[in-house]
Amino acid sequence: MSLGYLLASLPMLDANRAPAIGVDAFVAACESALSAKDATAAMLIVRGLATPSTHPAVRHWRHLEAAIDGAIGRRRLARRGAQTTAVPPETSLCPVWLMRAVDAAFESAVDPLAREEALMRVRWAAAEDMAGFDPLAKMQIFAYAAKLRLATQKAARDATIGAQRLEAALPKQSL
Repeated sequence: MSLGYLLASLPMLDANRAPAIGVDAFVAACESALSAKDATAAMLIVRGLATPSTHPAVRHWRHLEAAIDGAIGRRRLARRGAQTTAVPPETSLCPVWLMRAVDAAFESAVDPLAREEALMRVRWAAAEDMAGFDPLAKMQIFAYAAKLRLATQKAARDATIGAQRLEAALPKQSL
């Protein structure tokens, strides 16, 4: 299978709907169409594994995630009045648009769930930016892996389960 065929055969992803392809099916398709190194890189991205990698796409995605997480951390520290002048080295090269997008997500959403949705859209935009402009470039596969991970995570969220977990985490009050 060629890269073009793989790209054409993958279903479109939507940030607001459950993906039509599972992670395992995506990894299997990558293994049949890509080199072992590239298939492993796609698998690391889609599964969010912290396994060390020198692959440029994995390093790029991890840099973007670290930049977003660093911007979120700085924003949360600032809300608490803590000092935010120390910038971790992995986020010092954070694209300005990412920092502004994280700031906008915090400013637009007071509700924690709405804020998480806005931050997920920031990550989605970072994945789309990573893809570049060439629709047949190999980076499209790695960006797809990142978006598939985000869409799968979002589809796994359930308000009922979240409420049950919150209830279990809160201290019990005796009457």
